[in-house]
Amino acid sequence: MNIGTRLTGWATLLAAYAAVVAGVIPLRELPPKRQQLWLLGLAAGCALCWICVSWLVTARRRAVLRKRASRKRYEPRSSRLVCWVLGFAIALASGAALCQGVGPDGPYGEWLAKVGRADGGTYDVRIQRIVGEPRSTDVEINDVDEFASTIEVVIPFDSGSRRVTVENVHTRGMPEEGRTVQLRYAPSRPDLGVRETPDNDIGTFVGRLIALPAIWVLTFAAGVVTGMVLHGNEFGVRSARRFAPRVHLPAAALLACGAGLVLPLLTGFPATGTGWALAAGAATTPWLALVWVSRAIRTAGATGAS
Repeated sequence: MNIGTRLTGWATLLAAYAAVVAGVIPLRELPPKRQQLWLLGLAAGCALCWICVSWLVTARRRAVLRKRASRKRYEPRSSRLVCWVLGFAIALASGAALCQGVGPDGPYGEWLAKVGRADGGTYDVRIQRIVGEPRSTDVEINDVDEFASTIEVVIPFDSGSRRVTVENVHTRGMPEEGRTVQLRYAPSRPDLGVRETPDNDIGTFVGRLIALPAIWVLTFAAGVVTGMVLHGNEFGVRSARRFAPRVHLPAAALLACGAGLVLPLLTGFPATGTGWALAAGAATTPWLALVWVSRAIRTAGATGAS
């Protein structure tokens, strides 16, 4: 294999690995996710370089073959390592897309991102006054009823303390004046307002403690199975290492569609249903690309044998 195609091919895989690993690690940033966007752009640029170099190498090889009919048939190197690398890359890409559907979304997620960029955090604040009548949430925590209420608190913003009314604050048991609650705000940005800490949000709990671990387990299992399947079809993987427009260009288009579907999740905060639909659609494209390449190579092999 030409040194240029080998270098650009491995550069594409490494950049793609960095992008998908950044998408599945627990410490994920809120949109806009600049690191993942840069890594996706780098992977796309390396893939474009691989296509261009491969095209040039193929054209040059065909010219040589026309002049030297007795030239030995090209045989790619062993692809055992590539089988496992590709197997886990496909599974990680799918898992990374699903992970983008987990987390704060909609207007609330956008607010959290603004507070985070303003170096905001969660602080213990004492209740100054309870507005109206607390209402039961019909939830029990350790045999204690949970209540939601509207409260008044004094927030020490950088520009000076302000009395703020915060709605829908959850407490175990009836809220009382002088009791401490956890609220999130940015001391330097009073215009962003004050809200209850998201750790009390059931959606955040389910996402962090149930959805993400399930995605990670399934991704690892899928990577092992896919690597084993590709290892058993090493000849097909070796064939796929040689650029063929009718094989690789449609696969690249499928992967580009997946990147396009996940892009709104990297740059903004779609609603929950929309976000999961985009994530699920993007998660299918690596597998569709694999199926296309496998069928195209099998068809080409059957045509060549006949």
